[in-house]
Amino acid sequence: MQTPDLAPGLQPGGSIAFLLVQLGFHVAGRYGELLKPLGLEQRQAGMLVRLAENDGRSQQAIAELMGVNPTRMVFLTDELEKLGLVERRRNPADRRSHALHLTEAGKAMLARVREVTAAHEDAVTAGLTGAEREQLTALLRRLAGAQGLAGHSLPGPVRAPGTAGDTGAD
Repeated sequence: MQTPDLAPGLQPGGSIAFLLVQLGFHVAGRYGELLKPLGLEQRQAGMLVRLAENDGRSQQAIAELMGVNPTRMVFLTDELEKLGLVERRRNPADRRSHALHLTEAGKAMLARVREVTAAHEDAVTAGLTGAEREQLTALLRRLAGAQGLAGHSLPGPVRAPGTAGDTGAD
C-alpha cells in the first residue's frame, strides 16, 4: 500500500536502493554471525581472500589493490599475524617493504572461510534458479561497476579514483 505523501519510487518496499540496503545489511550481518565461530570478522576474511589472490606481493601493493589506507592495512595485517594466519617477510625486490604471505594456518582458515561463504551464498540465493542467480550476479556487477566499485576492494565508502583514501572497511 502506498503512503499518500511519498512518490511510488520512494516507497521503502518499492525502491531499489532501499531493497539493496535492506538486503545488504541482512546478508552482511548473517555473514558476520557465520564467521564468528571461526574467530574472524568480515574484513579479516576479505583480507585472507585478497591475500590468497596476491600472495607474496608487498603490503603496500595489496593495500592499494583493496583500497585500504596504509595505516589500516598495518592494523589489519597485525591482527592476522597475531592469529597466525599471515606473515610478513622482507620483500627481496625492496628490503624497505614487506611481502605478505598466508601461513599454513592461514591457508586452512581460507578454506573454511570459502566453505562458509559458499554455504551463505547458497542460503541467500536459495529462492533463485541457476539462471536467475547468474543474471543477478551480472546485474549487481554492472551496478557496482557503474558506481566505481571494484570487486577486489573491501566494502566501505567509495573513494575518489586515484587516491589512497580510507575505505572505512572495518
